[in-house]
Amino acid sequence: MTFEEINSFLKFGYFLGYKNNNYSISFDGIDKIKYNNANESELIDEGISRWKNCIHSQFENRKKHVVPLSGGLDSRAILGALLELTDAENIYTYTFGTPKTYDYEIGRRIAKKTGTRHTQLEFSDNDYSTDDLIQVSKRVDHQTLLFLHPHMKIVDELFSDHAVWSGTIIDVYFGRHTHELKANSWDEAIKNSFRENIFVSSLDITNIPDSQMFKLVDVDDSVKNELELEHIIDLRNRQLKFIAPHVLMKGYDYKVLFQDADLTGFALSMDSKLIDDQFLYKKMMLRAFPTLFSLPTKSNYGLPLNASIPRQYARRFVNKLRRNLLKQLTDPNTNYLNFNQAIRERSDLRKVVYENVMDLKNRQIVDWIDIDKIWNSHNRENNNHADALITLASLEIHIKAGLDI
Repeated sequence: MTFEEINSFLKFGYFLGYKNNNYSISFDGIDKIKYNNANESELIDEGISRWKNCIHSQFENRKKHVVPLSGGLDSRAILGALLELTDAENIYTYTFGTPKTYDYEIGRRIAKKTGTRHTQLEFSDNDYSTDDLIQVSKRVDHQTLLFLHPHMKIVDELFSDHAVWSGTIIDVYFGRHTHELKANSWDEAIKNSFRENIFVSSLDITNIPDSQMFKLVDVDDSVKNELELEHIIDLRNRQLKFIAPHVLMKGYDYKVLFQDADLTGFALSMDSKLIDDQFLYKKMMLRAFPTLFSLPTKSNYGLPLNASIPRQYARRFVNKLRRNLLKQLTDPNTNYLNFNQAIRERSDLRKVVYENVMDLKNRQIVDWIDIDKIWNSHNRENNNHADALITLASLEIHIKAGLDI
């Protein structure tokens, strides 16, 4: 483990030099000319066909199937395709998170509407222990932030023998991430990527300039003239090195979409105007699964996918007003614990974080960081440093789990 690698974890919450041996990102299917003469309706139909073919080809009739539901588009669209193959009573779903958030409540509403066998797992029910987090570390390849998963013993008991359907990363192919800053060189694109993906934002706990970490970033010169450089970097780095190991932890039979070359090749071949803000993707889902997408979505502030622009603006204003006037209300966009508060108030989380950051301090491998100062400042409520504390504790737990430093 290099010095640059440790610093990348301290900045982004994952190791930038990681090589994912389970999944890959391919740009082989790009053909920017193929669809030049196709109209919008034809492209929508083609996208729907490829979406459904991807799911139909992986479906096993005798297998039990589970779809983790959120307030987003992907899990709902997977469920829509599965419902064409089997009855709702044969499909299991679950939501994980915090009540009154979009992901938790909308996921539950979709399950009720479709009649799946649904389970609700609340974030607040997680009982944190170092031993359990060590097991999570092993299952995410000692690679990403900890503390953000459901209690894995419960998920194992419920779904270890199921096919687990995940839409992770496929939404990025279809334009979920809009990169406001667009560069013409790899170095500038990497700088832009770093700005977008900082996890520890309350203070800087690294001790090297960002440029020393540039060499850890994977790029692809073969497609630099066909895709935005930031899009290439996002897929080859954050998505493959952070999102994939984090969401697709070891121990389950996953059915994923982003490994299907026909589907990803189609998405990558689209003109950027069709990908911005998932324009084509949303049209596909509305046409393919109109009933499911008449329900609220997280991306539209809890409104249906086809809600008018004025209605979206009105909802955004109301949400902002509620957050400002009623600070105690849960932010519907945030499907996690308030870790700043929870580290101070929950005995299990406080104990796990404190013991592990102090053990990390004693190793003296990040001796430029004043861990005592960060801990005291946070717990005296002088500052909110949960992002740094969770990252430092995760690093220590990874080491205890076998990470070679």
